[in-house]
Amino acid sequence: MRGLSTSVSLICSNSIVSEGLKSILLDEEFTIAGQHKSYRAMINAKAEGAADVGMIVVDSDSSRNVAKEVAALREAFFEARIVVLHEDLDIECLVGVFEAGADGYVLKDISCPSLVNSLHLAACGEKVVPGELVNQLPHFAHATAGQVKAEGELSDLLSEREIATLRCLVMGYPNKVIARRLDIGEATVKVHVKAILRKLNVQNRTQAAICGVNHGVQAALPEVSLRGQDARADEPRQDNDARENSGAGPFMLADTRVEAHRVDA
Repeated sequence: MRGLSTSVSLICSNSIVSEGLKSILLDEEFTIAGQHKSYRAMINAKAEGAADVGMIVVDSDSSRNVAKEVAALREAFFEARIVVLHEDLDIECLVGVFEAGADGYVLKDISCPSLVNSLHLAACGEKVVPGELVNQLPHFAHATAGQVKAEGELSDLLSEREIATLRCLVMGYPNKVIARRLDIGEATVKVHVKAILRKLNVQNRTQAAICGVNHGVQAALPEVSLRGQDARADEPRQDNDARENSGAGPFMLADTRVEAHRVDA
């Protein structure tokens, strides 16, 4: 027995896929509280009196700003678990959605039983990521080693905070995102950027990023809090206490072993 049924709202622009997900979940101790074409439609439905739900499943793709959608949903439904279905393992997207407050990132080619298990894990407070992420770990390890070497070479020119800022420039982040990631003000970011340009003797951010790459600085996997939204100090989650009391654990790798039935977008 898994316990009480979890109420789920589906956000999916494709009606056929939405009905397919609904059929799968209804057979597995979930109830469907609503089906919506977009995250805005779901938020509007709540404003019109729709009840809160236990979980939101977002069917997404690479053409959308999924992190923005998750952030908006997290603000409107701060107690719900949010799981993103994505077509591929996009590390930047994965990190972004967890920072925005997601509880799971599941690939669409997952088997139906594994999808159900992943959603049950998320409902229990676990953070769920694709099992394929394990295959990327050697890359992250090499990137981290290169990053340490680069920081050693640049440490004579730049401060530790300036090196962190340069890494963000290599990743193409604007000042607002850099400020959030480094937990500093935008004005301070501007000061660091100006210092970097001066010390590296370059004219703009692009040249600074190129110089950083030439010195071995890589756009490595950013640090991400296991609590997702807790990483955003300027936008605290309203359910922090509830999360702590729920026994939410570390990331869980979703089993994506192929079976006869798949969830396709």
